[in-house]
Amino acid sequence: MVGNKVKSFMLPIISYAVPTFVLVYPSFFVSWLSESMHLAYWEVFAIVALPFLGRIIGSFIYQVFKNSVISYCFPFLGFLVILQNFLGALIFVRFLVGVIFGLLTSYAVESAVKSGRNVLVGFTTAGWPIGWVISYVAYVLLKNWNVINISGILIMLLALFELNGKEFGERSKISVSFPRLTSILIYVSALTPAFILQVMPSFLEVIKLTWLILPSYLLSIPTYVLLPIISEKVGIRKVLVISSIIVILSCVITFLLLPMMVIVFTSIGLGILGITPKYLAIRGEDPKRMGLALNIGSVMGLILPVVYGLMPFSSEFLLSILMVLMILI
Repeated sequence: MVGNKVKSFMLPIISYAVPTFVLVYPSFFVSWLSESMHLAYWEVFAIVALPFLGRIIGSFIYQVFKNSVISYCFPFLGFLVILQNFLGALIFVRFLVGVIFGLLTSYAVESAVKSGRNVLVGFTTAGWPIGWVISYVAYVLLKNWNVINISGILIMLLALFELNGKEFGERSKISVSFPRLTSILIYVSALTPAFILQVMPSFLEVIKLTWLILPSYLLSIPTYVLLPIISEKVGIRKVLVISSIIVILSCVITFLLLPMMVIVFTSIGLGILGITPKYLAIRGEDPKRMGLALNIGSVMGLILPVVYGLMPFSSEFLLSILMVLMILI
């Protein structure tokens, strides 16, 4: 009984953290990939961020075929990680990584929200910084693209956890349920700090402060849990507005004045995602559509790094606009 409870708690977190690791660790190799593939930085950013497009497809597949495909996600994801050793196939492989990311995160969000436990929702969405921490540790310890890709073998073994979409009930017919437009826009805004943080390794590498990534993401993990707890006491709307203001100010200060402020920007900027599912539920959004809203909104994750590669001063202004949009909605 205890084992089943632990498994039900850990599966959503693992299903978010592991695909996040696969999605983000190439961000530490932008310089190396640029030299190896003879591409401009913005072109490498586009390839690295391509999963943000593929995950939309994955979220659609999840809604239609989750009972038959979700159990195969970890073996296939591990195989794709190994395939990343072949740079000539990287564009195709990165797109498929996004498809699997969309499947697994949709499963994770639906499972966490339907559990009714705010702590689990917080820890599940904290899978993003957990994935970043794993990526940073792997990068620091191994510092080799090909060696890190061997981790795909370990990811394949996660198939032993037996993910099962049938736990949410069978459906009588194939259908796709679309989220509200406002839900998608809210996720676009809430995810924007995470999108901007994709370029942070390259930004900090230039000024020799890459080490700031580790404390930034470690501090964001408890923030994912604390913000939902605080929102229960003072109101989720107030927490959302105050957090958005802090995110905007800390982003501008990080890029223009004091890079150390990235710690605040990361922890609060990512922590907002810990209250987003609950906020959408209060607004009447169906939990089974939240994964689709999350992954449709994530298309900006492909756009923002490319725009940054072309115009380095664009990030803080785009963030300000989108975070204000979330407050107004």
